[in-house]
Amino acid sequence: MAQREDLFARIDAIAPVLADDVPRGDGLRHLPDTTVAALRDAGLLRLKMPAELGGDEAEPALQFQVFERLAMANACASWCLFIYADSVAAACARLPDAGVARLLTGGEVPVMAGGGGLRPGRLDRADGGYRLSGSFRYGSGIHAASWVLLNGVVHDPPGGAPEVRVCVVSAAELDIADTWHTLGMRATGSTDYAARDVFVPEEMTFAARVPPRRGGRMFRTGIVGYLGYTIPAVALGIAQHALDELTGTAAHTNRGYTRPQVLASRSTFQHFLGQSDQRLRSARALMIADGDELMAHVDRGVTDLRAVEAGTRAAGAYATRTASEVLADTVRFAGGPAFAQGTVFERAVRDLNVAATHLLVDETAYENHAQFLLAIPGADPMA
Repeated sequence: MAQREDLFARIDAIAPVLADDVPRGDGLRHLPDTTVAALRDAGLLRLKMPAELGGDEAEPALQFQVFERLAMANACASWCLFIYADSVAAACARLPDAGVARLLTGGEVPVMAGGGGLRPGRLDRADGGYRLSGSFRYGSGIHAASWVLLNGVVHDPPGGAPEVRVCVVSAAELDIADTWHTLGMRATGSTDYAARDVFVPEEMTFAARVPPRRGGRMFRTGIVGYLGYTIPAVALGIAQHALDELTGTAAHTNRGYTRPQVLASRSTFQHFLGQSDQRLRSARALMIADGDELMAHVDRGVTDLRAVEAGTRAAGAYATRTASEVLADTVRFAGGPAFAQGTVFERAVRDLNVAATHLLVDETAYENHAQFLLAIPGADPMA
C-alpha cells in the first residue's frame, strides 16, 4: 500500500506536465523532451527494475494501477513508459554483471526502448560478441532512448541448434525511419527501425530463456505474465478519463431537440453512467486479481504457467474490449461537439482504437484461454 501511494504521488506531481504535453506529442509524433524528463525525474523508469539495483520491482497488480493512472493524464506517455520500464528491467534482471555496470553507468537509469514487434534479427558471431542485422517494427519511445532491447537468432551456433539471444544495443547505432503516421497513439513514435551489421559485445547479450540473475518472483513468469498488464491498463485509463470528463460536464450539457434537458437529468444517461462505472471497475478488479493470482502460482513453485498466462491474456482482451465499448457510448452521449479536433473525446477514440489492435489484447486470446480450459493438446497462450 505504501509503495502504491508513493508511486501515485509521483505520478500526480507530474500529471500537469504530461497533460499539457499531449497536443505537442501529437504534432511531434513522439514524446516531447519535457514528458520524458518528467517520467525520468519522477523515478518511474525504475518501476520494474530489481530492488537490489534500486528499482521499485512493482509486481503485476501494481504495474497495472500505475500505468492506468498515467494513461488518464497522457496515454502515449503511459505506453512509452511501459516499454521503457519493461525493457530496462528485463535487461537488469538478466545481463551479466559487466553488462549491468555498463548499462547503469553513473547510477542513472537509461531510457531503453525495445521489442521490435517480436521480429528477431540475425546474429553472427564475432570476436568478443555478435554482429546484429535486421529490420524491426513498433519502436515505441525510441526517439528518446539511449538503448534498445532486441532479439536476434544466432546463425551457426555450436551444436547446430538455433539460439535466440536478447541484445542491448545503442540506439545511436540504429537507423530510425519515419513511418509512424497514424490515426492515434501518435506521440508513442512507434516507428520502424533497422540494425545494419551493428556490433554487440557479449556482455550486452543474454540467452532468451536464461533464468534471471537478479530480482524476485516477477521475473519468473513468461512473456504474457511479464508484459500482459500494461496495454489493458492504458486502455482502461483512456476510457476512464473520457468518462470522467463527460461526468464532470453532464450537469450543464443540454441534449434533446424539442425539449432539451440537462444530460445529468436524463434517465438513459444515468443508467449508462452507473453501468459504465461498474464495468470499468470490474475490468480493473479482474486485472488486479489476475496479477495477484499469477504471483501466487509462482510462489507455489508452478513452473508451467502457460494456462495461467492464457487467462491473463484473455483478461487483458476483456478489459480492453470493455474500455472500447464504454468509450463508444461515452462519445455518443457527449454528442457532436465531442468530435471537434483536440477534445478529450476525439483523442480518446483515436488512441484507444489504435492501442486495442495490439497482439497481446487481440481477441484470439479467448480461444487460447478456452483451449487450456478444454485441455486441448498444443494449447499456447500466444498462438
